[in-house]
Amino acid sequence: MKWQPDKKQVRWGATVFLTGVALMIAYVLFFRRASIAGWVVDLLGMLRSIIVGIVIAYILSPILNFVERTFFYPYYRRKGIDISLDGNTKRRKRMRGWSVAITLVFAVLVLYGLIMILVPQLIRSITEIAYNFPGYANNFNSFINTLLADNPTLRSVADRVVDTSSQSAISFIREQLVPNLSKLVSIVRKSITQVIGFFINLLVGTIVAIYILNAKELFTGQAKKLAYAFLSDKAANEVIAGFRFIHRTFTGFIFGKLVDSAIIGVICYVATRLFQVPYPVLISVAVGITNIIPFFGPYIGAIFGVLLLVMIDPIKALVFLVIVIVLQQFDGNILGPMILGNSTGLSSFWVIFSIMLFGGFWGPIGWILGVPIFACIYAFVAYLTRNRLKQKNLPEDSRAYVNAAYIEDGTLKQMDQVDRSLDKYNVMQPASVWRRIFKSYKKSRQMIQKVNPLVHEKPPDAESAVPPSEDSAAVPDVNREGQ
Repeated sequence: MKWQPDKKQVRWGATVFLTGVALMIAYVLFFRRASIAGWVVDLLGMLRSIIVGIVIAYILSPILNFVERTFFYPYYRRKGIDISLDGNTKRRKRMRGWSVAITLVFAVLVLYGLIMILVPQLIRSITEIAYNFPGYANNFNSFINTLLADNPTLRSVADRVVDTSSQSAISFIREQLVPNLSKLVSIVRKSITQVIGFFINLLVGTIVAIYILNAKELFTGQAKKLAYAFLSDKAANEVIAGFRFIHRTFTGFIFGKLVDSAIIGVICYVATRLFQVPYPVLISVAVGITNIIPFFGPYIGAIFGVLLLVMIDPIKALVFLVIVIVLQQFDGNILGPMILGNSTGLSSFWVIFSIMLFGGFWGPIGWILGVPIFACIYAFVAYLTRNRLKQKNLPEDSRAYVNAAYIEDGTLKQMDQVDRSLDKYNVMQPASVWRRIFKSYKKSRQMIQKVNPLVHEKPPDAESAVPPSEDSAAVPDVNREGQ
């Protein structure tokens, strides 16, 4: 007779197996973290071209949808053809191929136009700055000397700072730069290799993006099929809804921020040209690019422009600073809310927190992508919190918990509903600082009165201090006569 394990034995065997796997994973996580990080880096390096292709396809997907929705679908409707039917598979493939080609040509033309318009002017501006840098340095030096001429104390401090900085620069050149010049060749070789690798990844990523754009609906359908196959209906619906939220958050923030920054850059260029600020193209491009970074980006662009212009013309630097301040007020109060709306749902504190957190992990990329990533994490935590509160029949609005004291018998008790004289769950309101000072003063006064009662003896009443008048003397004292 063939032996067959019962359900209890199978359950125990699965428990032992999963426990062993969990212990092995815990051991690797605690004692082999460096090797895991190396595996992850190697894996990402092998999939770098695929990742680049996914990013390119994700960026170009809205343009592809616009081309099909604007040109091809109306064309087939005018011809009386329903392109969504199963019999029109070849037409759909042909439409998708033309749409992908038009999208790629449009993207290449936009990049080429930007490069041909911006790069020559940027090169011209940088070359002119490098050529005129000694004159700019002399102008800045004369400006500083004029500014410090009437303040010898400030001038001495500035001279000490300059001397210290010069000595630090000289020591850096002698001790760090000159001994490591032999490594310059290897650094240049490595940089050239990285540039070549970047273009190879870009080329392969573009090919991958073409395949993804041609079959993006198929990939979406396969992902949904896996979700409904291995998860319950409710869980699968929630997972798909979560990915839809992630898609809306990223597209709304990234594309909205790109459009917003482009508009700010154009307005900055017009304003700098109008006020005759030097190098308007270079400064406007810097302002537009840094504006992509939330919160800190405008300040980075302003610092770059001011440091450049203060050596050329300090008055123009002040004019540029005023322009940037006006632009950021316009962007923060009018243009930004109009384009972005509430795409992330984060307050200003969480925006700063996400920028600092993911910027520390990924650098400039984390400054840009940190806000939408943290917005998705924040929404997921909020979703779990709402579900738990629903299970406990508790209110979901955060304002209901501002003055919450405690929960008793499944009911949320507010501060004004409980007896705060009882120190239950530390809800007793502490006395204010002034009340504690006044209370300690009364205690000290009572102690002094116990030691020396005459110190704080009350003065005689006003009536007893006033001498009796003739009228009062004429009135007989009834109580004394009665005695």
